[in-house]
Amino acid sequence: MPRKTSLCLSICIAALGVATLGFAGIPDHDNSSCVMLNAPPATNLSICNVPDGSGYTMMEARQVTTIPGTWEDATITVTLLDNGSNPVNDYPYEDIWLENPPFVPPGTVWDTPGLVACPGGAVADANTDPSGVTTFSGPFFAGGHAEYSDDGDDGNDGKTYVMVGGLPLNNGPLLLLHNSPDINGDGMVNTATDVVIFSTWYSAASGYHYGVDFYFDEVNDISDLVLFSAAQNVTCP
Repeated sequence: MPRKTSLCLSICIAALGVATLGFAGIPDHDNSSCVMLNAPPATNLSICNVPDGSGYTMMEARQVTTIPGTWEDATITVTLLDNGSNPVNDYPYEDIWLENPPFVPPGTVWDTPGLVACPGGAVADANTDPSGVTTFSGPFFAGGHAEYSDDGDDGNDGKTYVMVGGLPLNNGPLLLLHNSPDINGDGMVNTATDVVIFSTWYSAASGYHYGVDFYFDEVNDISDLVLFSAAQNVTCP
């Protein structure tokens, strides 16, 4: 083989190798996954967050039928794989976070803001391990609340997305709802706005409102009032 041809072939092979390796160690959103391994199947779970991180952990989630005084485990396990299905080790936890956006962007303080996290308030527990795995165990530093109605159709409700590098994993979203005593998601609890919204929605005359159902059971009652009162005057760190 002529020397020039051999050199060109070597360069092409090297370039091909670099192009292939360029995707190694980068999460592939089709191959990667997120799952709530210990959660009841195919039903909404709810977590109550507080901006100062004093809310519930992911092992203190509730579904509508959860027995009072007991909890469900909504811990999220995330597995990051590259396009060759190899584990992505040591992927930074800061680039793995949760989002629970509203269906319609809020126009007033009465509209659903979705999950509104404080800076870094809804990120993964740690960098991925050698198996490409990390978790979300909470509690989260966050406010706001998801879309939810008591019509019995979970498909009509808000969902939680696991975001990796700014894009959601494709096997999601998850049937996980969020609410907070910081009802309007401004990073502060018991501002005048939160008090007015809570007082209005808590009233039996206004019907059921998930935004103030902090102890998730599709009833606005004393258990929700206790949680709202306990979060007085807290803010994001």
